[in-house]
Amino acid sequence: MRIIKKIALAVFKDKKILQVRTKKQPVVFYTLGGKIEKGETDLECLQREVKEEIGCSIASVKFLHEFEDVAHGKQAMLRLKMYEGSLKGEPKPSSEIAEIGWFDSKSDPENLSIIAKRTIFPWLKMHGYID
Repeated sequence: MRIIKKIALAVFKDKKILQVRTKKQPVVFYTLGGKIEKGETDLECLQREVKEEIGCSIASVKFLHEFEDVAHGKQAMLRLKMYEGSLKGEPKPSSEIAEIGWFDSKSDPENLSIIAKRTIFPWLKMHGYID
């Protein structure tokens, strides 16, 4: 099975994680981030994606965990390298983002990607990052 590799930034506030919904995906929210472009480091990818998606810069960043599960809506596996960080600026939806929201383990699972509800959110709850 094909493996899609992505980098993500987990931003936490009040025991919730910031998620974004793209204009292409009318229902499901995802973690900030995306695919690394040729020649980019993980940090450069995160800085570019966060700026494109919510118009913010990254104030700090550290590696959190790597997750793997089924890619939402695709015949592939997703390998997601997640970093924890804070933002400079107030997050606002950009041209490709329709909505931003803060989620925890009690949020409606229908609004979350497969990897978020089955793998990421349980791990974050178990390690005390979200409620």
